[in-house]
Amino acid sequence: MATPTKQQKRAKRAASKAKQNRMVRSGQTVKASAGDSASIEQVFNKAMESDSYKELFDKMKAAQETSLVAMISVFLVDPLLTLVLKGHKEEHATDYIVLVFTAYRTWLDGADEDTTMAWLESDAFQEAYITASEVVAKQQQKLYG
Repeated sequence: MATPTKQQKRAKRAASKAKQNRMVRSGQTVKASAGDSASIEQVFNKAMESDSYKELFDKMKAAQETSLVAMISVFLVDPLLTLVLKGHKEEHATDYIVLVFTAYRTWLDGADEDTTMAWLESDAFQEAYITASEVVAKQQQKLYG
């Protein structure tokens, strides 16, 4: 596992890249080379259409009442995220993560994309994400040896 500093830098870079990708897609045609990214959007859209995130969002909301780390931990163990991480490049998986958190914030409190991106890029969120990643990794290590 990467150091916390490296994870934080990677997460900030990924969030910026994801935002840039969405801005390009909203204003222009997606380039053919973005096949992986399009499939990430397809996974996300299909899950949204089938209401697959309802249970996840409910769990995240309940966990967020405890802490931000707890809420992120619930997200990190979601089976759909696991499938996305296994089947896609890191940068496209990051796009997926941003899409889900944006949908979550919209569902939770009506936050727009800019508000959500500021939240995702905040030091508090970045630190909580790193902590949650470490907690989940330790739990999985105990489970799977």
